[in-house]
Amino acid sequence: MKQITSIEKKYQVLQNALSERQTFIMADVEGIFPDLNRATLYWLVSELVKLGYIKRIRRGTFAFNEWRGKKNIVISDEAGRVSEVMAETGFNFYISGLDILAKYMHHIPEQYPILLFAEKTAKEEIWSVLADHGFIVYEPTEIREMYENAAYAGREETQVVLYLTDTFEYGKDGLATLEKAFVDTFFAVTRNGYPLALQELVRIYENLRRTGNIDLRKTVTIAGRRSIQYDIRYIVESRYITEEARQFVEIMERGQSV
Repeated sequence: MKQITSIEKKYQVLQNALSERQTFIMADVEGIFPDLNRATLYWLVSELVKLGYIKRIRRGTFAFNEWRGKKNIVISDEAGRVSEVMAETGFNFYISGLDILAKYMHHIPEQYPILLFAEKTAKEEIWSVLADHGFIVYEPTEIREMYENAAYAGREETQVVLYLTDTFEYGKDGLATLEKAFVDTFFAVTRNGYPLALQELVRIYENLRRTGNIDLRKTVTIAGRRSIQYDIRYIVESRYITEEARQFVEIMERGQSV
């Protein structure tokens, strides 16, 4: 039987005490371990970050790592079926989109296309396996048409949007990170006609930011991989842009400086 280390024991104490909190600060840790001096507390937190038990959101603010126990992400039954089928193929994949972000939504649709990222070199086999299991599979450029056609026809089969990739660094255990899921959803909505109101996407972003559960720098980096870094950087930095700067851009766009 594996021996539980002292750090793991303290992590369990910390998690039990703060399990309902989205984020916490050093003062919270001090209150849980009053017998430890400040140097030891800072060392403990540093080790927990290094080992991946918690993550640093910003200076002095931390959150439990979503990959430890997967408590923060509960995918839909349909996405669970897709994940099981994909796991049997042996190919690399991860589920992204609303299944990862559902916790931060105000209104979760009863049905929505599942965003699946899978190995580029195995497109035909993956497509065939999913279709054989009753899923409607289509490419990102077909989202609007396929979703509307299925809605008009009253079809209830699970729809899977297959994105092909050879990069899996922002996915783990078949699930995308929150940052990757937000960027993927933004791309799908604004570039591919994914059926989600922009207002709802705004609410998702605001909830992610309010709870401190999104790394904004990482979000911009991920957006660069999809060539939408300017869009995401504008969103991330919008609160710091002055009204004068907004007016400046409006004048340029209207061509009134000529």
